[in-house]
Amino acid sequence: MPDVSVVIGVHAHPDRLLHTLESLRQQQGDLRWECLIVANGGFQPDQACTSLLQADRRFRVLESDKPGLTHALALGCGQAQSPLIARLDVGDAMAPARLQRQWRIFAQHPDLVLATSDVEICGPAWEPLRTDSQPAATGKPMRVDTVPAEKGIAIDIPHHASVTFRRDAYEAVGGYRFHFYFGQDWDLWYRLASQGTFVHLPEVLTRVRLFSDGLSSRHWREQRLIARLSLACHQARCTGRPETSLLQQAASILPRPPSRLNLPWDGRRAEGAYFIAEALRRQGDRRCHHYFGEALRYGFWKPRIWVRAAHSLALL
Repeated sequence: MPDVSVVIGVHAHPDRLLHTLESLRQQQGDLRWECLIVANGGFQPDQACTSLLQADRRFRVLESDKPGLTHALALGCGQAQSPLIARLDVGDAMAPARLQRQWRIFAQHPDLVLATSDVEICGPAWEPLRTDSQPAATGKPMRVDTVPAEKGIAIDIPHHASVTFRRDAYEAVGGYRFHFYFGQDWDLWYRLASQGTFVHLPEVLTRVRLFSDGLSSRHWREQRLIARLSLACHQARCTGRPETSLLQQAASILPRPPSRLNLPWDGRRAEGAYFIAEALRRQGDRRCHHYFGEALRYGFWKPRIWVRAAHSLALL
């Protein structure tokens, strides 16, 4: 029986998956873990990934016949064998101490249901962009359902991939809900808050990469809408009102079907590249020029990209 089950959803980019899996194999201590990799969309691992998966029996590959991350995560969590479930995304990496640190605090606090930590946000080539933390974090578990419902919960979860939670609490609240194609994490956090305490460990235990073609880059508008609906559902539950209409609205927020035209531009990818470029520019990092070039290639009609790209020339 493993101590922790790590759940990863994947549908593309086997090269990014390899680095993520290697960070798991570098975990410190004698903690027993398993990793459930849920593939959908016809994902095929490359030779390097295949060799790793065959060499280490702690990795299990599951096939999901339904699209989207939510279905993949629900399948992985349903197959998890351990009492704790840790999340990680393709392309990201755990610090060597993450599983040991989070497992230990669960062992010390039986009422703890969710643990998170500081997260380092990086570009595609691990360029440091920022660190998401909580200045007031003490590393001690606390109840987070102590604020008015309209304010959500009394803690910020820096990133979905930073979290470990108890499986029994996850099951008690109904797990990930399929109404949320995007942003399924905050809907779960609001519901888990009623089950016990949360903790934020004030140290970087997860490193997250942003890609111009990644989910967060391409669908931040949808995620923002879902975040508002998740909070509205939380308020409805706290005041005894039904969530039905809100869940119907959430279920209607889906990705647009891919264009049949093979166009050389892509406004959403341009925005993702621009976000990375501008974060680097503000730090005086010359590597921003590469991403401004990508942003202009895919979104040449967007004025702000031209303006900031021109500002970046000062770094030369």
